[in-house]
Amino acid sequence: DIETLAPEGNDHKKSYILDGSEPFLKLLGVSDRDGRVYDKRRAKFRQINRFLEHIRDVLKYIPEGDIRICDLCCGKSYLSFAVYHYFANVLGRKVYMTGVDLKRDVIEYCSDVAKKLGFDGLEFLCGDVSLYNTDEHVNMVVSLHACDIATDIVLQKAVEWDADVILSTPCCHHEMNRLLDCESLAFIADYSMLKQKLCDAATDALRLCRLESQGYTTSTVELIDPNETPKNVMLRALRKKNFDENSAEARKARER
Repeated sequence: DIETLAPEGNDHKKSYILDGSEPFLKLLGVSDRDGRVYDKRRAKFRQINRFLEHIRDVLKYIPEGDIRICDLCCGKSYLSFAVYHYFANVLGRKVYMTGVDLKRDVIEYCSDVAKKLGFDGLEFLCGDVSLYNTDEHVNMVVSLHACDIATDIVLQKAVEWDADVILSTPCCHHEMNRLLDCESLAFIADYSMLKQKLCDAATDALRLCRLESQGYTTSTVELIDPNETPKNVMLRALRKKNFDENSAEARKARER
């Protein structure tokens, strides 16, 4: 299922899940009609492939059979199309996937692309993710660069649905930066760039602690080469089986 892309310059060969010839990459302007990835879109191409590699790593946590996926704050939905293609066309699984975002023009565009591709199980809805809900069990929630507290809304939705897998790459972390008022941390907070880095790390750590207290095994991984984007930390959460919220483990996580 993995194709080899020709090397770029002096780079070594790199095996990718996608090779650029996929119809959705052409329609989204990542590659040309011959399947060659545009030079200016190579970073996006690598990002998409890396995200799919992360999904491949957690496949064993997703039950067999039909799969339900939500991409919250989906934006232009490169990931929605890539994830749908991976499960439906590479793995041959039946997929029901929903992308949700506030931007109506973007949602209309993505819906049109999905129709052209014949991705019948992929829908796009315009609306606030905090108001979106579903009665179906969601196997996976993905989110790329949801801004500030939107990431927290995404994570809470995933927890409410008992999602088996959560893959979220946060964007900006403004909330703690605005609220931080701690004299013992002033030696860091007095320097704006270091204050932001502190708030980034602390915010994501608190998110992981909360997920752990709600029944998930968590970790952080690099989405892609940090030289390509500063927004590179992915929060990964895998739902534990038979989690007891009243257990000593759960209480300890809540107290952290």
